[in-house]
Amino acid sequence: MSDIIVTVIVALVVITLVAGVVGLIISHLPLILGIGAVLFVGWLLFGGQVEHKRALDVSEKRVQKVMDVVYRQRDALQQEIHEEVESLTLQKPGVNLETLRPELDSAILVVVGAYHEFMGDDDFMPVITSGNDYEGHAACSAHYSGAAVDFRIKDIGSLQTRKALAKQVASALGSRFLVLHEDIGTANEHLHIQLKQGSYDRRVVWR
Repeated sequence: MSDIIVTVIVALVVITLVAGVVGLIISHLPLILGIGAVLFVGWLLFGGQVEHKRALDVSEKRVQKVMDVVYRQRDALQQEIHEEVESLTLQKPGVNLETLRPELDSAILVVVGAYHEFMGDDDFMPVITSGNDYEGHAACSAHYSGAAVDFRIKDIGSLQTRKALAKQVASALGSRFLVLHEDIGTANEHLHIQLKQGSYDRRVVWR
């Protein structure tokens, strides 16, 4: 019986306290709303400025990143080699070779020579299937720096012949270049030629 009485007393005390708090809130509601409104306006003013500053900082960083890019023009000899590359190869529709680095232009001439030897035809024009033109490459792909191209190889003789061609190209280009025979046996089988990472400055764009 005493437990019930204690419980009732505790419940009455809790109800009284809650009622008092609610009454206090209601009686001071205009003041509470006023303070809330002031805080909200302050957040809009100062918080908005902070967000705006952050947006400006991000924008400035992006501008700085663009400003870090150095554009270089090919000299007369480099432009001549670039035009020769375009004349000695075929390009899949949509392929962009405009930003190729001079070193890669010279490498392509070596690749073309290897194709001529394996095809037994000095007039054969290998097909470049990708330069700086395809969004599906890896984010840091050398393609986006004008430092890589892909050659069609799937229709060059037998698999043994294609492997031998890839091996010869790698040997002729030397240690500065990476040569990969990729997607073997598929419709996308190709020869990937690129300058090795770290051997060129990605910020420099040739044109």
